Amino acid sequence: MKDRIKEFIDYKGISAGELAEMLDVQRSNISHILNGRNKPGAVFLERFLLSFPEINARWLLTGKGKMIGGNNTETLISSKVSDDDIHSAASGTSTIKNPYIDDGVIKVILLHSDGSFSSYIPK
Repeated sequence: MKDRIKEFIDYKGISAGELAEMLDVQRSNISHILNGRNKPGAVFLERFLLSFPEINARWLLTGKGKMIGGNNTETLISSKVSDDDIHSAASGTSTIKNPYIDDGVIKVILLHSDGSFSSYIPK
């Protein structure tokens, strides 16, 4: 796993120290993992995966699959939608078909930063 963590660090173009800061762990923790002295623990892995939702957890843990993407929930629900699509969805006139959303969805609730919310019920 240390080699995959190194590969990801290189991919992101960050240093081990920057990674430690992003994950809020000691620099020595990263150093020990990268040098093979320690294996990453559950807290480290959780922080790593939450900090970098684009990484494929299966790849990180097993080396199988692609480094970026995969089956993480954050990756699955993200898709490119235009502003027009968003406005038409809010007005209930949308014809957006997201392949990652199950046809069984009965209601989508949007939580706004001002504390308000809106909902969309697919037809």
